[in-house]
Amino acid sequence: MSNPRREAMLSKIQQWHEHDEHGKILEEIDKIPGEFWDYEVTCLYARALNNSKQYEKALSLLVNVKTLGKNDAVWNFRIGYSLYFLGKEEEAASYIKTAIDLGDTSEDARALLKACLEEAQQKKGEGKYDPELYSDEDQDALEQHIEEHFGSFTNVFHEIASPDIHVDIIVIEPTPERDYYTLLTMGMGARKMNIPAELEEYHLERAEIMVCLPPDWKLDDLSDEKWYWPLRWLKILARLPGENNTWLGWGHTIPNGAPLADNTHLSALMLIYPGAFGEDSFGCELPTGGDVNFYQMIPIHKEELEYKLKNNAEALLNLMNDEDLDYIKIDRKTVVKG
Repeated sequence: MSNPRREAMLSKIQQWHEHDEHGKILEEIDKIPGEFWDYEVTCLYARALNNSKQYEKALSLLVNVKTLGKNDAVWNFRIGYSLYFLGKEEEAASYIKTAIDLGDTSEDARALLKACLEEAQQKKGEGKYDPELYSDEDQDALEQHIEEHFGSFTNVFHEIASPDIHVDIIVIEPTPERDYYTLLTMGMGARKMNIPAELEEYHLERAEIMVCLPPDWKLDDLSDEKWYWPLRWLKILARLPGENNTWLGWGHTIPNGAPLADNTHLSALMLIYPGAFGEDSFGCELPTGGDVNFYQMIPIHKEELEYKLKNNAEALLNLMNDEDLDYIKIDRKTVVKG
C-alpha cells in the first residue's frame, strides 16, 4: 500500500470513527491484504471491534501484537477497554493504569480506571475505596511546610482513582530565585513504610518525593513520554513501599533497566535530600506525631548506578557538582570515568 493510499485510508477511518460508523471501518480494513496489516492498522481494527461490542475478537488481535504494544499507551488502553467489557475489571485496571503511566492523560482513561477499580471492589464486596489519607490537621501542616520551604502553588495534578493512598502532584512554578519547576507528591506519607527496626528511632516511616524540572519542560504535553516520565516515576515511587512492603530513603537507587526516555541516556533514579531548599526543608513534623521526610528524585547514568552500588551514595554525590543536582538535565554527562 503506497503512502498516499494509506494516508487516505487513515483519514477515512478517523472520519468514520468520529461519526460512530465502526462497521465501515471494519469493512475497509478487511479489504487490506494481510501483508499490509501492520501494528497501527491492527490497533485501529481492534478499536472498531471494541466499539462494535466485539470485545473478545478485539482482545485476541491486541494480544497478538503485545510485543509492540506493551509500552504503548494506546495499546494498553484498548486492551483494558476490551477486558473491562468482558467483565475482567481487575485485570483491565492494570492495563488502564499502565496507559496512564505511559502518558494517556485523557478523561476517558481516568474515568475507565475509576470504573474498573470500583466495580472490581464491589465484586469482592469491598464497596468504595478507602485510601489512607493524612488527617486534616497533618495535611494543613504539610501544605504550610511546602509553601514555606519549596514555594507557593496553585496547580495540582489531582489523582482520580485511589485504591490504596491518594497521591496528588503539586506543581510549583519557576521563580527568579529558582528558575525551574518543583513537583512534589502529596499523599505518599499518609501510609507508614516498613522501616528496619534498627532505624525506627530516626522517624523515617513517612516520606514524600519531589523532582525539579527545567523551566522549558512541557507540562502541558504529558501525552509524550519524554515529558511525562518524571511524573510517572513520582507516582511509581509513591506506591512502591506499600506494594512491596519496603521503604525508600536517602541514597536509595531504583534502576529502570533502560533509558528513562528516548531523548536521554539517564537510566536510573536516586533519592537525596533537597539540598537547594535548605536543611529545614528536609522534614516536616506532623501535629499528630511523627515526621514526613522529603527526598529529591535525581536521574543517574548506568555507570553512576554501578559506582554507587560498589561504593555508596555519598561517594557518587562527591563526584557531582551542585548544579547537577538543582534540576534534571537530560543531556548531563556521566561523572564516572573509565
